Amino acid sequence: MSIFTSYFKLTAEYRWMLIAAFVFNLGFYMLIPFLAGYLKQDLLLSATLVGVVLGVRSFCQQGLFLVGGLLADLFGEKKLIVIGCLLRSVGFCLFLFSDITALLFLAAFLTGFAGALFTPAAQAYFSKQNVLSRAQMFSLVGVARNGGELLGPVCGVLLLSISFDILCIISALPFALFALVFTVLIPEHQQKEKSGSDAKSSATAQGGGVKAMVAGVLSNRAFLKFSAVMAGYFMLINQISFAIPMHIVEQQGTAKEVAWVLTLCALISIFLQFPVTKLCERWLSPTKWISIGIALMGLSFVTLIPHWPYEQGVLYYLPLSLLAVVFTVGTMVSFPFIMSQISELAKDKSVATHYGFFYLFAGVGLIAGSSVVGVAFDLSNISEHLAWYCLILIGLITALLNWALSTSSTQVDESQSTSPSTH
Repeated sequence: MSIFTSYFKLTAEYRWMLIAAFVFNLGFYMLIPFLAGYLKQDLLLSATLVGVVLGVRSFCQQGLFLVGGLLADLFGEKKLIVIGCLLRSVGFCLFLFSDITALLFLAAFLTGFAGALFTPAAQAYFSKQNVLSRAQMFSLVGVARNGGELLGPVCGVLLLSISFDILCIISALPFALFALVFTVLIPEHQQKEKSGSDAKSSATAQGGGVKAMVAGVLSNRAFLKFSAVMAGYFMLINQISFAIPMHIVEQQGTAKEVAWVLTLCALISIFLQFPVTKLCERWLSPTKWISIGIALMGLSFVTLIPHWPYEQGVLYYLPLSLLAVVFTVGTMVSFPFIMSQISELAKDKSVATHYGFFYLFAGVGLIAGSSVVGVAFDLSNISEHLAWYCLILIGLITALLNWALSTSSTQVDESQSTSPSTH
């Protein structure tokens, strides 16, 4: 079954959701990669102020994912997606007034908070379709998002050549339009009706509200262990846009090399993500593929350790190309199964809240990864390749921990089970 066949096999609301995943990243990557340059070069803001503004945006997204997940489980995923779309549209438009410091910070806050609202809600919504496997569904989500991430900067460059104001307005449009689309065309998932003791326990849980949902997640030890281990995945995932550009700059490279790596990663994901996921589902368990993928992500940095004699020409790009290929294969193998595993571990209870908690661990991993690599680059006088050794080690340790975790979980399940599980 091809990617297009799978797409059209989905019900209409999920087809719209996939289109939204594409246009959301399209709008985001139209504007955000160029925001710092505009604030610094055109408005002549200090580097410190620019850094704080971007930090506010990131923190309001990563730090408030749990809030978004809780609200989605309380009020429904659809409402949170619509509100998030509207807030991001307003936030992007407020960047028109970036010369007013208060409005600049408000724009950064709304842009980040919007992502915190609709991301866990959208992930939970995707996990509830029953046409494809969850891994295949999330592989389609990855393809859509990578397509937007690839085309967004191209559109951004073209619009920025006209004016920053036009860029802000156009990048806000997809979110405003899809707020309307979701309101009209996307149904809210209904809770399955319960009877007897189930209905009573459900009413009690609803009475507890947020406290009950948080307690439910905190009592899910398997989920918490998995989320903690996956912080290692997020320590690695951001290095294509952090460690690699830093390395290229240190090697007297240019933005052309950075663009090459990012473009190659996106193209591989767009064309191969879905078939790779389907292939992986034929062998081994999802948790084993997560370990294999993360190990590949870490080992991809081996390509930067040997000295490469070519300083120009096609062969100059070979180490970076090898890294991009191996790293992207690792993410393709692991990402869909990580996302589906969260829903599996949630067992259809407070799914959005589980995604919100998971993204808290992700935020810790992103910060820790950037910090470790930054320190390693500063200590390059001790070892030229210290950053790569650290990333290789992070990948291998995370892979081994997840493998051990999945093995122990399987053994516990088998010892407690008296009959084959059904899906």
